[in-house]
Amino acid sequence: MRPKYPSDVTAAFLELEGQSQLAGHPIVLRPRAAAGAPVLSEAVLTQLIETMFFASMATEEGRLNPVGLVFTGSLADFESEGPAWDLVRFGSTVPFDVEHVANLASACAWPRSFLSVVPHDGSLVVAGIATPHSRQSFDIDQLVRVVVPKPGVVAVYRGEWEVVRYERGALRTWMPKHRPQLDSIERTVFRDQTTPIVRHVRNNLLRMVEAMVELGRGGLLAILGPGEGLQQLFGEEGNPFDTEVKRLDPALCLGTAILEIADAHRSYPPDEPRQAPGKAPAARAPDRPLPGADRVHRLLDLIVRLTTVDGAVVMSHTLDVLAFGAKLPPPKGIISEIFAATPDQRMDASWSLDARGTRHRAAAAFVAGYPERIAFIVSQDGLAATFQEIEGKVVYWPL
Repeated sequence: MRPKYPSDVTAAFLELEGQSQLAGHPIVLRPRAAAGAPVLSEAVLTQLIETMFFASMATEEGRLNPVGLVFTGSLADFESEGPAWDLVRFGSTVPFDVEHVANLASACAWPRSFLSVVPHDGSLVVAGIATPHSRQSFDIDQLVRVVVPKPGVVAVYRGEWEVVRYERGALRTWMPKHRPQLDSIERTVFRDQTTPIVRHVRNNLLRMVEAMVELGRGGLLAILGPGEGLQQLFGEEGNPFDTEVKRLDPALCLGTAILEIADAHRSYPPDEPRQAPGKAPAARAPDRPLPGADRVHRLLDLIVRLTTVDGAVVMSHTLDVLAFGAKLPPPKGIISEIFAATPDQRMDASWSLDARGTRHRAAAAFVAGYPERIAFIVSQDGLAATFQEIEGKVVYWPL
């Protein structure tokens, strides 16, 4: 297999966008308030990626600084309704090249803010520094971000989700093998509605995992398969592995809360641009919180806190929290081998549990023999991953 190059990131990103539900609409975004503005073409995306890649290795006063950009066809995108951004706009634009990106990197303070890159007179320019804020539970940011967290590494995001990453001559793409479980969970939560809000369930799962990483305590989210409950996990109540479980009665209904604000979101009128052609941007109106959004935020925060208790947080396929502090049962049979997913999505690298703790062993046992389950694990050193059974293999998949 030939080594990959930064230019291959574009092809991988476009391929994934075209074949999956990852994006709410195609990559060729045309800004809502900028009629005739250039779309994000393959050539433009390649320029963004390659410039950022080389900027990652450029020093400013002897320092290497991580940096990210957010691309939009028009600055009006930052002044329209939807996911909110604060834009510090430059009085005059700056050329988008390696030298200027390296110079501005320390001011950007990635990952909290991004250089705002837009097309202007046939070229790309940096127009300011944009900071995302005031995300409501159902805000789905579709803007493309390109980030370089360290020298020689470049990743492309659709909103908050990393789609593809280049590092050391290899590509790591968003994990399509996760889709059967995540798609099944979304269909279950949204009760097989034909038009669920794209990616919302996985966005919430991602936010919980990120919060677990930030908390620094480690934790395990164990999501059961369709139709499973604590009885299927432990057998009859009184099982020795069930004695320390903190059952929730009634269950903490995260999935129901998500569905309720999904219904509220659908009842809201679609966003309209706030900037009329030829006029200055209108002042941003106060954000309208969706009914129930605060409750979802509180539930997410509580679930993350529950993961700090020794044991696992057990969730149903509908994302109802059934218990926490759960000592999970051992596997039904011997797990002969565990495999780690490689950046190119192969699952042939042996991965040993010998040097791992009880949390990793519990996660592996939870999914062994149950391909419809998925476990999200965060170690105390901040490494996040999933355990799944894929094609008959127990697979450890770093996030």
